[in-house]
Amino acid sequence: MHVPDPPVPAVTVLGDFDWAATPLGAPERWSPALRAAVAESLAGPAPVHPPAPSAAAALDALFDAAPLGLGIWDRELRFVRVNASLAQMNGLPPEAHIGFTPRELLPDIAGIDALMERWRAIIATGEPWLDVEVHGGTPANSDKQRSWREHFFPIRSGDEVVGIGAVVEETTERDRVEVALRASEARFREFAEASSDVLWLFDIDSARFAYLSPALRKLYGVGVASGRGAPLSFDWQTAIIAEDRDLAATTLRRVRQGERVTHDFRARIPGSGKVRWLKNTAFPLREPDGRVSHIGGIAQDVTEERDTAARLQMLIGELQHRTRNLMGVIQAVAESTLEASADLTDFERAFSARLDALSRVQQLLSRIEGLERVGFDQLLRSELAAFGALPDEDARVSLAGPRGIPLRSGGIQTLALALHELITNSLKYGALSQPGATLSVRWALLPVAAGERPRLRFDWEERGVTMPVRGETPERVGQGRDLIERAVPYQLEATVDYALTADGVRCAMVLPVSQTLARGAAA
Repeated sequence: MHVPDPPVPAVTVLGDFDWAATPLGAPERWSPALRAAVAESLAGPAPVHPPAPSAAAALDALFDAAPLGLGIWDRELRFVRVNASLAQMNGLPPEAHIGFTPRELLPDIAGIDALMERWRAIIATGEPWLDVEVHGGTPANSDKQRSWREHFFPIRSGDEVVGIGAVVEETTERDRVEVALRASEARFREFAEASSDVLWLFDIDSARFAYLSPALRKLYGVGVASGRGAPLSFDWQTAIIAEDRDLAATTLRRVRQGERVTHDFRARIPGSGKVRWLKNTAFPLREPDGRVSHIGGIAQDVTEERDTAARLQMLIGELQHRTRNLMGVIQAVAESTLEASADLTDFERAFSARLDALSRVQQLLSRIEGLERVGFDQLLRSELAAFGALPDEDARVSLAGPRGIPLRSGGIQTLALALHELITNSLKYGALSQPGATLSVRWALLPVAAGERPRLRFDWEERGVTMPVRGETPERVGQGRDLIERAVPYQLEATVDYALTADGVRCAMVLPVSQTLARGAAA
């Protein structure tokens, strides 16, 4: 005997929605399969007995309150029910969906016709279609592109597929953020690739670098992997010289504890073996829960900066030393000039000339850097040029000697004053004051025995000078001779042989020169 299926109550199970006002019509005219599908969607598996009104109401409330979009279509792909979340996504009231297909309600969805064909395939095969990306506009926002991630599955009544269920998650904002994030990452990589500093990102969990900028290749000679998030193998502990490894490891531990740390360390460059100074700033990168998951850093090559600072410090020390020496020389020159001057006018003339000589040697000293030294030929030519007495300016003058024999900076002012006195006396009373006379200056490095300091000898020789009558040596010559024979040996540890001969002044001087550079000059 055939027992008919129990009727599906239209009001209790299908809710009190006015179905007759939709294109579906009153539930009494629906096919049994459609009534069963709607009943199952509202109340779960079809019960033998109708569920209690309170249970049906609870299921209705759960459906409508779900944060994800939920929708049900019949076999003709007409909406049977949508919850509030899906209705909001589509920009239509829930009741406006009932009885219409997605093609009719959402014509601005990209590829809607192809989607309809896939949904019909679900009806035909009963196979779900999961994790589908859908893009397009909605009636409320047809001019704005939106995106969703959707899952479609068959709704069955027994063995028959009577409809399709849909779970919809809107991803518009998430996709926008991801696009912005990718653009930001692309800009960061462009910046990192153009930077001369090394930008790095270290993954604490994997203990590997997640990112290393291309500047590392230039600095360390290692390759840089490409691709987003590509981990890199780089033995940073080996790159850092042994003396600085403990400091670098301590720095990483401090950053893992949440500190931002800047420190300097030295790295040995593979191949060349050169040591470079790096200034590294490391900082923690936290997860939303506050855990430090990565360490970011910027490493800058500061070798030249440190070298410049060291040279500057050395120059400051040299300047202080030279200033003290210069002040002592000026004081001594002032005292000796005042003692030998007949009056203030005579003092002013002699003292100004000697200050000019000191000024010229200071200009020479200001042009050198680091360990450089003023050469004897530079100093001699500077003084002769001040009086127009170079060989190309005065045919009576001849010079002969190697270039660049470096003088010691400590006593160079005294030597400059000695040369100044020889030249000014010659201009007034000697070879440079008489047409028929000549001046010859020759210099050379003396042979150096083991353990001896390098020494320079120069000879000043005037010939053809009509000398004053014995006992009538001009006072100015006496002042200059006193400086040469007394100050030079004391200040320069030199030996001086000064003589007034029958036809001019002869002066032979032997003085120590720069120890480190003299051999190079002699060669």
